[in-house]
Amino acid sequence: MKSKELDGAPRVIAPRLLLSCRLTISLACLFTSFAAIVMTINLSMAIVCMNKRSKQLDRTDGINSTNSSSGYFESNSTCSEDLNTEKEMYLDKPAQGMLLGALYYGVVAVQLLVGWLCDKFGKYKLQMALGSSVLAIASFASPVILESAGVPYYFALRIVKGVGMSFAISSMLPMLTRWTTNQEQGLLVGIASAGIGLANSVTYPISGLLCQHGGWKAIFYFGGACGTVATLFIVCLVYDGPAKHPRVDAEEKQYLLSFQLQSEISTKRRIIPWAKMLRSIPVWSVVVTNFFFFAVVKGIVLNLPIFVRDVLDFTVTENGIFSAMPLIAALLLHLLVGPIFDYVRTHNKYTPTTVRKIFHIVGTLIPGALMFVSSQLSSEYKYFIISLITISYSLTEFAVMGGFGYAMIDLAPDYLGILQGINKTISLAPGFITPLIVSALTPDGSSEEWQHVFILFGALYVLSCLVFVTCGSAQQQSWGKAIKNDTVSGLNDSSKSCNNFA
Repeated sequence: MKSKELDGAPRVIAPRLLLSCRLTISLACLFTSFAAIVMTINLSMAIVCMNKRSKQLDRTDGINSTNSSSGYFESNSTCSEDLNTEKEMYLDKPAQGMLLGALYYGVVAVQLLVGWLCDKFGKYKLQMALGSSVLAIASFASPVILESAGVPYYFALRIVKGVGMSFAISSMLPMLTRWTTNQEQGLLVGIASAGIGLANSVTYPISGLLCQHGGWKAIFYFGGACGTVATLFIVCLVYDGPAKHPRVDAEEKQYLLSFQLQSEISTKRRIIPWAKMLRSIPVWSVVVTNFFFFAVVKGIVLNLPIFVRDVLDFTVTENGIFSAMPLIAALLLHLLVGPIFDYVRTHNKYTPTTVRKIFHIVGTLIPGALMFVSSQLSSEYKYFIISLITISYSLTEFAVMGGFGYAMIDLAPDYLGILQGINKTISLAPGFITPLIVSALTPDGSSEEWQHVFILFGALYVLSCLVFVTCGSAQQQSWGKAIKNDTVSGLNDSSKSCNNFA
């Protein structure tokens, strides 16, 4: 293993990255995250495809429903028999909101459990494979459940899919810490997480084509196929660490294990300052900001195809393309904002907190203003509306990459995993709340009803801006670096106020 002197201290030179096992692991994680997102967000386009004859169905009385049930779920879905014996599904507004949000009941419920299992047992590969396989099986079973069992059972299946997604995706970052070092962590973790943005960008166009040529069932079957391939990649290519990989190069193995050994030594006898974490205003500012912010961005991702269908009156194929435009623009800007943020921050003209707040304002206040403008436009300006939504959604990358999104790294780098677990458990709750609210606000899908939704989105953007700008910080907290148990006495947390803007 090669090394060189840097500022009087030896620095290990990383082995070649191309064709290395650590790059292969990252690429396998990329496809796993891609498949997981495809299998969970494709329901929006499936609803559009199912309801493509919704106006005719709404005016038809006496349709026999094989999916009806008593109570709240009654009349949530209907299906009719075509000449070719293929069933035409229909999901009404309450059913749409429930099913779109059901995923996040499962996601939120197991966030802390997944993190604890990773830390306790370290079976990352097993958790990823189980999560991906559950998603694949559930995707293949979705058409059968919808047709034969109905909305209540598919609601339960969506919750199971949420649990599967948590295991498949949330196990990646702890595993990647075994395959990355501080010299390559940004690159390899960035590659692994790029599958999420890629899936958000291509799912709707692909689903639109599948709907046109194969029907709504093909959308679920495509997701199941992606999940099957991802599971095979995990089984064949992913290993919990370099010590367990049978094909890792000796130099690469020694390089990775040397950093892990240093990490174990540095974290020995570490204590976790739970009380100071939970009392920290900068920490809670990120959590609350993320709650409002996620409510908007997830609301747009899940409901944009339905809005395009209800108000803008595009074809299914056009719907898929236009619904993907904001996601594609966000993916492209994602690749640019990070270097811009690094450039501004490294020039030291402003403090890290000031830089993050400037980026956060650009990524929340401007999108909020554009949401208010969009709410006042009629469907005659549908191309202009799509353009405004695309610009507003893509600008949110400034908040994610340079604003509040990674502020936890600045606050407490040694406790990032715990803080992110708390953050996700609370801030992902809008995933199941927002679709219900949107469905309640748009029972008829009229342009006037959707105006209220866009006003709500704009208000949430403004709230997420105010919270972080008022109480947020990018200054490392006094408890943010790990300390040994025998030196903890006498230390005081000097960062208790939200008035620290430096």
